[in-house]
Amino acid sequence: MSVATGKNSLSRGLALAGVQFFFTLGWTVYALYLPDLLKGAGLAASWLPWLLMVDQLIFAAMDIAFGIAADRMADTYRRLARLLLWLTSLSAVAFLLLPSLAPVSPGLLLLVLAIWVISASVVRAPTMVLLAKRAKAAQQGQLVLCYAGGMALASALSPFLGLWLKGVDPQLVFALSGLALLGAVLVLLRLAPVPPDLEADDGQQPVAFASYLPLLAVLGLAAFGFQVHAFVNAAPLYLLHVGKDSLPWLMPLLWLGFFATLLAVSALVKRFAAWSVVAAGLLLTALASYGAGLSGGLAGLIGLQLLTGAGWAMVFGGLMEQAGVDGRRGAEGLFMGSFFAVLAISSFARIALATQYLPLLQPVRFELPAALLLAAGFCLAVYVLKRPKFPSGPGRG
Repeated sequence: MSVATGKNSLSRGLALAGVQFFFTLGWTVYALYLPDLLKGAGLAASWLPWLLMVDQLIFAAMDIAFGIAADRMADTYRRLARLLLWLTSLSAVAFLLLPSLAPVSPGLLLLVLAIWVISASVVRAPTMVLLAKRAKAAQQGQLVLCYAGGMALASALSPFLGLWLKGVDPQLVFALSGLALLGAVLVLLRLAPVPPDLEADDGQQPVAFASYLPLLAVLGLAAFGFQVHAFVNAAPLYLLHVGKDSLPWLMPLLWLGFFATLLAVSALVKRFAAWSVVAAGLLLTALASYGAGLSGGLAGLIGLQLLTGAGWAMVFGGLMEQAGVDGRRGAEGLFMGSFFAVLAISSFARIALATQYLPLLQPVRFELPAALLLAAGFCLAVYVLKRPKFPSGPGRG
């Protein structure tokens, strides 16, 4: 790879990271302000969890739909670029309008909210597909690192947003969030490879999608378990040792472990194969999350949170890299869209558990993540053992 090509690839990866960073921050802003938006529209607070769950179902459906659309537009770069640009622009306008619509009409607020969720979905799978379709196999790991890294950085900053945005005009916050995401997408489109880069095609064909479905089941169980630990259990565990004011400084530590390990995941996949990395990550995440529930001191809990994040980086990065490689060439959108759809369904399940069923599961809430992660590991083991040989992917041999 030439120096110029390497710099272009890095610039594209950083632009992809920027898109995911601003998308994740925008979602956090939305979740923070949604209670006030509902109150301003005269809607009961009981709407909140149901709207968040419906949002995730819309994300899941649109991730697959936009992914398939990206596959069909693969040979017409300008069509895919226009789709990204127009829908991101629509998303920015809808996001900007949300605070001003709440006092006007609840129906109008919900309509524009649906438009935002649908149009914002275009920055999930298609932005990754745009680069993955013209990336060489060796570059898949870099794309995963940049995508997940941008998401992780935004997740680490999320606990501080409530403090930083206190007293700030919501109209300004929503406008800046929407425009920042639009700007990041414009930069990505500017740097994205042009059609001549299609010569990077190595002739590899995607695996049968049916053979990929068991890995989606592994992802779903693992993501649900991780999310229960990270978003439902982590704060109560910290509050056993510190006051609420310390949470913004402690909650990002899991994502620090995630990001630090993510830097090495691609190398690990190349050295040991994706399945080994994912299996080790599942075991580490399960043990660390279970240990966090038993931890008797703050220092031990912090260490276990870092390990939980590290394990999840191995699972997330390994499965995402495998999805990108298994979908080559011609089905990246379907495979990546399905990957993100499963993550959205896991978020739906986590929100439902936290808001509807947590009292029933209270006796086992701190053991549940480990049980789900170990179940995912069992499914992965069965999947690998029943296949006559590994599917095409990173680190196989």
